[in-house]
Amino acid sequence: MDSIPRKSIPETFAGADVFITGGSGFMGKVLIEKLLRSCPKVGNVFVLLRPRKGKLAKERVADLVQAPLFNKLREERPYLFQKIIPIDGDCSQLRLGLQDESIRRMSNVQFVFHAAASVRFDDPLDKALLLNTRGTHEVLRWAKTLQNLKALVHISTTYSNPEIPHVEEKIYPAKMDWRQAIEMVEKVDPDVLNTLAEKLSGFAPNTYTFTKGLAEQICYDYRHELPLVIFRPSIVINTETEPMPGWIENYNGPAGILSAHAAGILRTLYVSMDCHMNCIPADVSIKAIIIAAWKKSFSPRDDLVIYNSAAEPDKAMGYEFLYEESDYFSHRIPMLKMMWAPTGQATTNSTLFCVLFFLYQVIPAYFVDIVLRLCKMKPFLLKLQRSIFHAQSSLMYFTTHDWIFDTHNFRSLSKDLGELDKIHFDIAYIKQGLLEYCSLCMLGGRRYLFKESDDSIMVAFKRLKRFELADRLLKLAMFVGFAYVLRSYLPESWLQHEQLRTN
Repeated sequence: MDSIPRKSIPETFAGADVFITGGSGFMGKVLIEKLLRSCPKVGNVFVLLRPRKGKLAKERVADLVQAPLFNKLREERPYLFQKIIPIDGDCSQLRLGLQDESIRRMSNVQFVFHAAASVRFDDPLDKALLLNTRGTHEVLRWAKTLQNLKALVHISTTYSNPEIPHVEEKIYPAKMDWRQAIEMVEKVDPDVLNTLAEKLSGFAPNTYTFTKGLAEQICYDYRHELPLVIFRPSIVINTETEPMPGWIENYNGPAGILSAHAAGILRTLYVSMDCHMNCIPADVSIKAIIIAAWKKSFSPRDDLVIYNSAAEPDKAMGYEFLYEESDYFSHRIPMLKMMWAPTGQATTNSTLFCVLFFLYQVIPAYFVDIVLRLCKMKPFLLKLQRSIFHAQSSLMYFTTHDWIFDTHNFRSLSKDLGELDKIHFDIAYIKQGLLEYCSLCMLGGRRYLFKESDDSIMVAFKRLKRFELADRLLKLAMFVGFAYVLRSYLPESWLQHEQLRTN
């Protein structure tokens, strides 16, 4: 950065209209909240939302701001919610599904944050291409019509090229021409396209990483036409400090593992103990995204900068660490909605994983569902275990591989900030160590995923004791039953021989 004084981040966003895709997602919500709270003079915040469950964008925005994440803003400056302007549209549609009136209304947008994406690893190729790849192209095409555009931040992922173990902050060669990919999804029958998915994607681990990699190629080809930034977060997890510590709304990262383990519904893990889960707190990543947009507003227009928003090696969570500490957290912060005693095993042997999953998760789920039926309640645990098994199967590639992420550009973001911006947009993370942060993640999972108040922890301790007793009794019954069956099938002559030998 040169010596010319620059406006602060809030001053830069003052009066500036902002356009956000993916505003209903985890990162999108945190972005909206942070912009309104720390840049209160921002112009209109246009949020693109597709109709869902019979609700239009206006109704979805009203639901969106009810999340606990917005409590602080609601208490301090509730009038700022008026700046959120819902826009009906859909990133999987041509022209983003925008009406002419919406396009006219957003003609003065200066900052675009493209966060919309299908993050499901098992999505059909056609669906992932339409949203993640063509959707990005449609955003860039529309952005070219904006006369006052200062920055467009494309939110990608550090795993857009998962076959590369050492990921630098640069663009990697494409597995396929993105234009050809879009043409195919528009013209080829979806069933045919999905049949050829593995071949077309170069046998990528899933359609998500493949289509996000293609989206980066689109940004690279548009780098001379738009003020673009590619921002690659790793696994985005619980907020660390802002606007509240520990907030989370999905089961990604340690919050999902620790809380599900403590609830007794995750007892078998398919992970390599030598590998790590690279995670970044949501509030840290969002502050960095805003800084990147601010910095781009006065940087060379055709200079495409890429940021790997990933944890340094000493702050990446090893699976061995999570596995060893899971029992500690389960007994320190027990879950009230416990389905069974927290225990289990980890392995990278697929056969052993299936056996352990059946013994540790399917059998207890079967008995719990029986109890629920006897209590005239709807059984759900077996169905949940099928979902957990499917989720672990789709993540096997990522839980058995390790990556190194270069983060020079990401770490340098805070160097150019003014004194106040350094306070309000501090991107230092996991300041009190991994153990304390994991404890925060566990509490966040308990509060916001399982909807349990902190007051219920003491009651949960008593429930934990009962389930541990039930677990021991079930294991004893299974052992006795196995011994009885084994004895029934042993030859009588062998039993008589053993009895005589003993006497």
